[in-house]
Amino acid sequence: MNRINKKVPEILLQSLGKIARLPLPIPAQVIEKIDESLTPNMRALRLVLTISEKLLSMGVSARDVVHMMLGITKTYCKQPVHMDISSTLITVSQDRGINREPLTLIRAITLVDVNYQTIQALQTLSREIRYQHIHLSEAEERLEKIINPEKRHPRSLVALSGGALSAGVVVMYGGSLQMALLAMAVGTLSTAAMRLLWRFGVSVFFTQIIMSLCITLIATAVVCVNTKFNLAFNPTLIVIGGIVLLVAGMMIVGAFQDAIDEYYVTANARLLRVLMATGGIVVGVAIGLHIATRLGISFPTTPDRLTLVDNYTQYIGAAVIASAFVIGNHAPFFGTILAGIVGASGWGLFQLLTDAGWDVLLASGAAAAAIGLVATFMSRLWRIPSLAIIGAGIVPLVPGLSLYNGLMGIISQAPSDPGYVVALASLARAVMIGFAVAVGASFGNAIGRPIRSQIRKLFVGIPTTAE
Repeated sequence: MNRINKKVPEILLQSLGKIARLPLPIPAQVIEKIDESLTPNMRALRLVLTISEKLLSMGVSARDVVHMMLGITKTYCKQPVHMDISSTLITVSQDRGINREPLTLIRAITLVDVNYQTIQALQTLSREIRYQHIHLSEAEERLEKIINPEKRHPRSLVALSGGALSAGVVVMYGGSLQMALLAMAVGTLSTAAMRLLWRFGVSVFFTQIIMSLCITLIATAVVCVNTKFNLAFNPTLIVIGGIVLLVAGMMIVGAFQDAIDEYYVTANARLLRVLMATGGIVVGVAIGLHIATRLGISFPTTPDRLTLVDNYTQYIGAAVIASAFVIGNHAPFFGTILAGIVGASGWGLFQLLTDAGWDVLLASGAAAAAIGLVATFMSRLWRIPSLAIIGAGIVPLVPGLSLYNGLMGIISQAPSDPGYVVALASLARAVMIGFAVAVGASFGNAIGRPIRSQIRKLFVGIPTTAE
């Protein structure tokens, strides 16, 4: 026991000696912490990214977005900024000189429902930043109020607008009041169900299949009701009225617009989205027709056997379609009236030109050019985005039904069938009409801007808060 006690102090002394021979720790250098606050330059770039993301996600053309955003960076940033849009990706680059690191910001674009009130507010903010040079803090506060929360119409009103659009199609093809009301009911239910599927995260392709299948089955039930109760409802009008809600006619115009502006990657992506969306409709209708055939029921589901009504009723239908289109995209209520007027006028000009012997391509392009020209002036006078006016005016002109008709003919006929070649021709015709409408709308908008600027110099009192 005594020996153990004597060894303890020796062990402690040896340990202390080893510790004394260890090198002393070097004091850590004091590193300056990075401040969490953003520089005004970075805040301006973040503002640009947020505005451009919101606009592009709602289908605004890439060229218009780049033009507006470069105007903002010219106001707030000392160093020039380069902006590139590639399909669903925004890239903002800034070379800040040889003494500072370059900045590159990237943000992805997620497609959302079109909201014309939000587009109008963002365009107004962009113009005031560029021409009135409002303070950066004020611009950030206004942007926050615009997007959180966005002004939207009630879901019930949006669903009813879809029903009104289907009813407008029935009116244009000479359907009765009872047919229009039935189509409105089908369109309202379809719009509500479609938005419900989107909220559940169902992709556009499968949403198109499900909705077109349901619409075709409803038309099959209408045939059964006609047989049992000796009614005269037209199942083809039910299908076409519902399909118009789903066709990607406006997307094909936007895709060609980007191609004209030389944003080819974005244009290709949007064209592929058109093909997938329309292909989903065709698959759904084909499945519905197969089920109907197994039940011993057959009826046509393409608009090639329908004819437009010869009197003024078709203009009422065009006005209803245009008004329903913009109200479904959350346009201001006053814009709904203007949309109906522009839609009926554009369709009337198209019919006038075709009656005068013009080809459908030339007549569609000329009518779209007139709509684009008028939109540049109406957007300033009534503070409505020109995109809403153009969209309302050309929606009766877009070749959505022709695109659907061509794809339906391809899928339902064998390549050796003569009708297969006709379907291919119909598909090519639809693409060319979409191209003509896009070219006409872009040309009318382009020549309208310098004319509007000259008029603005003469009459300074014209409002300049909307694009």
